[in-house]
Amino acid sequence: MADLQLPLSEEEREFLVGFLETALKETRIEEHRTRTPTFREHVIHREDVINELLRKLNAAPV
Repeated sequence: MADLQLPLSEEEREFLVGFLETALKETRIEEHRTRTPTFREHVIHREDVINELLRKLNAAPV
């Protein structure tokens, strides 16, 4: 898959990081409450995607 370049201002990057951190907290709560194995896998995958996005945003040059 090709990399996508998305220029962000520092304010936009900080907003996205905060938004993703909130989504991650909610996803962890949802994972804890989920009993259906297939949906739990979906939630865990979503958590992995959020973590990867946060890693990339925090690694971006400021």
